[in-house]
Amino acid sequence: MDSGKPAVFTSSGDTSSKRKPKAARLINDALPPADLECDLVIVFDTESGSVPKEKKTTEVIEDSFKLLLTELVNAGFCFKVRVNKPGSVFIFVKASDAVVSFASYRSQIKDWLFGIRTSAPVIPASQDKLDDDFSTAERLRLVHDRLTNSQKDHGLGITPGQSDWVFVKSIFALHDPQFNVAWIERWSTKWALDDDELDIIKNSFGEKIALYFAFLQYYFSGLLFPTVMGLLAFFFLPPYSPIFAIISSLWCCVFIESWKHREVELAVKWGVRGCSGLDTHRATFKGESERADPVTGALVQYYPPWKRVVKQFTAIPTALAAGLILMGVQAVVFVIEIFLSEIYDGPLKQYLVFLPTALLATLVPTFTAFYNIIATRMTDWENHVTERTYDTAMTQKMFVLNFLTSYMGLFLSSYVYLPFGHLIAPNMDFISATMERVIGEKASAKNFTINSHRLRQQYIYFTATAQLINFFVETLLPYIQRRAFKEAKKLQEKVTGAYEQVFKDDEIEAPFLARVRAEADFSDYIVGDDYREMVVQFGYLSLFATVWPLAPLFSFINNWFELRGDAVKICLDTKRPIPGKAETIGPWLNNLIFLTWLGSLTTSSLVSMYRFSATEPDCSYLVSSRPWVLLAAVLLSEHAYFVARYLIRLIYDALDSTVVQKHQRQKYLNRQQTLKRSLPDEEPIETLDHEETVVTEAKPDEWRAAIAKAVATLQTSLVKNEADKKEE
Repeated sequence: MDSGKPAVFTSSGDTSSKRKPKAARLINDALPPADLECDLVIVFDTESGSVPKEKKTTEVIEDSFKLLLTELVNAGFCFKVRVNKPGSVFIFVKASDAVVSFASYRSQIKDWLFGIRTSAPVIPASQDKLDDDFSTAERLRLVHDRLTNSQKDHGLGITPGQSDWVFVKSIFALHDPQFNVAWIERWSTKWALDDDELDIIKNSFGEKIALYFAFLQYYFSGLLFPTVMGLLAFFFLPPYSPIFAIISSLWCCVFIESWKHREVELAVKWGVRGCSGLDTHRATFKGESERADPVTGALVQYYPPWKRVVKQFTAIPTALAAGLILMGVQAVVFVIEIFLSEIYDGPLKQYLVFLPTALLATLVPTFTAFYNIIATRMTDWENHVTERTYDTAMTQKMFVLNFLTSYMGLFLSSYVYLPFGHLIAPNMDFISATMERVIGEKASAKNFTINSHRLRQQYIYFTATAQLINFFVETLLPYIQRRAFKEAKKLQEKVTGAYEQVFKDDEIEAPFLARVRAEADFSDYIVGDDYREMVVQFGYLSLFATVWPLAPLFSFINNWFELRGDAVKICLDTKRPIPGKAETIGPWLNNLIFLTWLGSLTTSSLVSMYRFSATEPDCSYLVSSRPWVLLAAVLLSEHAYFVARYLIRLIYDALDSTVVQKHQRQKYLNRQQTLKRSLPDEEPIETLDHEETVVTEAKPDEWRAAIAKAVATLQTSLVKNEADKKEE
């Protein structure tokens, strides 16, 4: 299937005689009947928890439902309604080619006016038929933007769970099972991804998702160099080698600067260079008043910037407090772990050594979830105007917590336990007394000796063992859970009898509706979570690579599987991502730069502190450098980092890619054309004469009848829902 074209669905037929590919056995490939072909699916759920019970009356629900359908009809959308479950229905929304063509042309004009396109758009030959090269991702993006964007951005403002749309649970796109099967099968036989493969992803899922896979592939390829250097350092250089430390730091700088040019090249190739300047206004933004825009003169919602700045400053003490609490928890657990594993020698030790792990496994995820709720509410409270500023603020808040949870243990071992452990350990009498009260016996202690391998053991766990566990939890565990749930459902049906279907689906539609219900229950795919995982991994390499030179090797291996695991996760475990434009990885790039700078400090300090004493048997004097020598090494390394980064940037700025040169050439020709048009016999730019609101081609009586039929379907669902409640 050509991913560059919209998916063409056909009625499902008997395919049992054909041998399915291995990937197809994991994917529900039921295709929609012609009557239910759609662009997006809206879930209208009357059991929304955000709506007070007194407002969940039949009259309010039906009025909200009619308003939604009327908005869709007036915007030129066709729809079909089917029951999901008691109290919930699916609205299958499809836009005509005329609606999509007009939205595409308007988007092209906007891109041209803001300098994203290098040439003025041309009126399509036919407004009723899209070009053959019109991608699936572009169609889904335009339709989704038309539904969800604010009215200022030419949208209907249908925001799930907000304002008039409190009963709208979600808006999602259905997977293309044919593409998913071909994608998984193709990647299972490929070693690396080329630009053609990235173009296929872009045409199906949009530039935002394609850019993530481009970054992951580039990062995977870039890890080959530190992997080879790490192998050489592991076998031929002493521990904490200054040579490997310098190579590692330089590689981090080269990788970041080279990626900057790579993403520019991709943005130019995909035609999204400069799209960050086109900010989409958040539908939930609330202004305090209306004022004339100083640029356009139009009346716009206004919110005082100083209030947002004050709110953002309040996030600083909140983040600091959360950080201090988390640091305190990890420090206490750290001390307990050292006491139980290296000092305590009393009863139940074989069980007590697992106590710190249990505490961290319980407290850290709980605290992280609580902080995530607070961060989300604070970011909402800041009332950002655009989605870009909102995402940046949310990303930075979460990065602070991720930084502490990921690296705090290594920092404690590096700068507290190894240098000062011989001073702290003798003062643990209060822990011994506590243990005596808990177990009722005297807690004997053995002679304390600093474990000089502790830092390396921790680092090996984070860069090797933890990555293996994470891959299992992220990719394999959902598959096991699906199989277990399927078998449990079969067992339940066998014990309780045949499954009683609440609503009898049409025989032709039943397989497809079963697939839609399954996809509706999937979680949303959040590309930021995958970026976070890669940035955290990069931080381990930039901050502590000198501790264990084999870490890049395990990251290299992990990322090969990560590329394919993320593709499988998108196809099997999450909703289809809504396509979006992107020219950069955004705030994650700033986080990479910060980790590289901090790595220049930690790497130099670790080498200065431990390189002479790494192999000495006397662990009481692990720090081999004097304080002033350590300070000088850190300052020298930091300045060397800035100089190296500046020189590397100069080199890359002097190397223009062929794609960028073609882009600059096209801009030059356009300027020449504009100059000619400014002469007396200029030619006007073509414009498309089209109404802002596209009225449906159907007659008013026909779409009123369609709405009445849809309301009847909703009423059937509500009646069954009320009956179920009475039975309970």
